[in-house]
Amino acid sequence: MKGFEKGWNPFMEYNGIEVESVAEDKSLLVARIGKDSRNPYGMIHGGLIYTLIDCCAGITARADGNKYVTQNSYVNYLSNTAEAENIYARSDVIRRGNSVVVVHVKVYTAEGKDLADGVVDMFRIAG
Repeated sequence: MKGFEKGWNPFMEYNGIEVESVAEDKSLLVARIGKDSRNPYGMIHGGLIYTLIDCCAGITARADGNKYVTQNSYVNYLSNTAEAENIYARSDVIRRGNSVVVVHVKVYTAEGKDLADGVVDMFRIAG
């Protein structure tokens, strides 16, 4: 996908996160689950789920051509799994203002099991 070539975001690459699609007010990302993606109980690490939410919100905000950083986030962890090989994040813009974009993100398994639900405020920076 143009603009998201391998190596463009080393943190996402390190965490096995890839961009599936981006539109102006929505995005879809996938996280490939490896042995390092799990907590000591074999479940998907909550930090990875949060990272997926944050990355999805940021990519969605930046789809308008501006640069953004996370201003605030709120996440409800709903469930978890030890079986998933991939998890997905789908975002929708709630409001796009002059300096803040509010993005809703859902994280779920390929089977449709909801893992987390979050809202992220992205702040536009100069440049």
